Amino acid sequence: MAEAEASDDWPGRSAQPEALRPLLFEIAEPVVADHGAELVDVEISGSGSFSVRLSVYREAGVTVDLCEAISRELSDVLDIEDPLPGRYRLEVTSPGLERPLQTDADFRRAQRRRLKVVTCDGRTEFGRLSGFTETSIELERKAGPRSVARGDIARATIEVEF
Repeated sequence: MAEAEASDDWPGRSAQPEALRPLLFEIAEPVVADHGAELVDVEISGSGSFSVRLSVYREAGVTVDLCEAISRELSDVLDIEDPLPGRYRLEVTSPGLERPLQTDADFRRAQRRRLKVVTCDGRTEFGRLSGFTETSIELERKAGPRSVARGDIARATIEVEF
């Protein structure tokens, strides 16, 4: 984790966490990619003193060494770019299994994995993700294939398989 002090005189810089998210994503994405990983999400909280959490994914797995290397390099870049007003704490982590699947990239990474899908009407579906489009996901189940509209999904997560 890194802490740094940023000056408050950068023009156009917003102290609103959500306004900073696209800029931090743009800055962090190439650093993460240089380490053979994919930037999944950027979470920012606080004001004046920010907490910045990057979620990264790598097919071979996310290790502590990978997180440390990304954190050190990105800290240097953030010190130069200075996008955050005030102090910040940087954390690099894996997305974890409990993170909801929302984007095409999330569903691509979950391909062939067993999912738990809770629909907006409260039904729960379990199945192996066999495909997805912009509008639906396809689950392979013992009872046969099932298509679920993405607009009907309240929450979809990867199920742990032993």
